Amino acid sequence: MKKAIVVYRSHSGVTRHYAEEIAAFLNERTVAAEVVSVGECKMESLATADFLLLGCWTSGLFVIGQHPDEPWLAFVREMPALTEPQPRVALFTTYKLRTGSQFARMRAALAGKTAAPQLELQSRSGRLSDTDRQALERYLA
Repeated sequence: MKKAIVVYRSHSGVTRHYAEEIAAFLNERTVAAEVVSVGECKMESLATADFLLLGCWTSGLFVIGQHPDEPWLAFVREMPALTEPQPRVALFTTYKLRTGSQFARMRAALAGKTAAPQLELQSRSGRLSDTDRQALERYLA
């Protein structure tokens, strides 16, 4: 059975809920998905994952300067470089008005740590949409 780790940083609980919905979808697809916050994630577990989904709420001004918050960035800085076999990486975020530069900044923070992310999901409500489900199906294939 394939294994996924869904690591998140949430400010108000919306991103945590989105992470849980993503993991529930993966579990329905016979991928053993574990949900863990950046503060509780055991770094050694990352090397055993087939799929690594990293999420953070969108911090910054409402229309400019969006970025992941410092605890998420600190997690990525401490994260070991994941080498062969590398997990397939996906990013996700929740937002109020727009994501702006959020994904670009998340990708930049991950440079040299993981393979390039193959999926980016975003939600205003923290709910998994039909479009998200279709994208996750392609990601798992």
